[in-house]
Amino acid sequence: MNYSKDINYFRAILISLSILVHIVNFGNIYPSVKGSVLAFMMPTFLIITGYLVNVNKTVWDFAIYVWRIWLPYMIMVLGMASLSLYLPVRDGIDTFDMPTILNVLFIRSIGPYWFLHTMVVCGIIYFAAFRLARKMDMIGKLSVFASLLIVVALLTPFLNIKSATFYFIGVGIRHFVKDFSQVYRKSPWPLMPFALLISDTGFHDWGAISILVCAISFLCFSAYFVSFLPEGAKTVLEYIGRNTFPIYIFHPIFTMLSKFMLPAFCFDSSGIVHAVFTIVMSIAGSICIGFCLDRTHLAYIFGRQGILR
Repeated sequence: MNYSKDINYFRAILISLSILVHIVNFGNIYPSVKGSVLAFMMPTFLIITGYLVNVNKTVWDFAIYVWRIWLPYMIMVLGMASLSLYLPVRDGIDTFDMPTILNVLFIRSIGPYWFLHTMVVCGIIYFAAFRLARKMDMIGKLSVFASLLIVVALLTPFLNIKSATFYFIGVGIRHFVKDFSQVYRKSPWPLMPFALLISDTGFHDWGAISILVCAISFLCFSAYFVSFLPEGAKTVLEYIGRNTFPIYIFHPIFTMLSKFMLPAFCFDSSGIVHAVFTIVMSIAGSICIGFCLDRTHLAYIFGRQGILR
């Protein structure tokens, strides 16, 4: 696998968009924009995630990989669930009992953390499939993987097949294309079909081919526009892209905090200034939390020697 530096740029843009759609004020003012971003953002993230996951590991090493996702997921979901008893939290709970907690941990998740749940479920199935089919060729391995994804999605509530499809596409790119930069070309022109598709809610279904077109188009024009940025800006983007994990798990703290800061932005009826401030605060604040955890060695609480990369 060839790791393209563009991947970190894409991840930086996607995590910024993820924060944007979790800003309640912005979503209330621009619900159509929020819907359009949600349509392509997470599918694109899932494609990149599937591409990056390496199953060529021992059972122990892969178990550690899964644990380092599951433990932060469990801590943050339980934390968000507790807060939702007292504060308005999306997908919150009304009672803190065992059936409810097991439900939010293993089935429906809470807040934005469903993505980590999907990573864990798809990752385990991916590893298991390639171990079971280790004597098969790549087509055989991917066929077993696809079949297991379908069976789990059909027979259990643990996996959404539409989400799993984009993860599977990323895995396919890893094993057949190998170089992620070969699935897109730097160009501004894909912005045109992207804008046309994303502006019509009829094309927002994750089960439609239009979302895959939007994802590839996003990669093309994002790579093109990033190429014009000064090196300093690229360095910042790359650092953010390398650290999307801590930003993803900690940014809800700051999007919730931003609700209480709205009165300070009463001069801006558009909500844009508040949104930009919240994105910057969420990224900087999440990285600061990661830095403090690393310096105090409390990152071990999340199953890691270090949160930041």
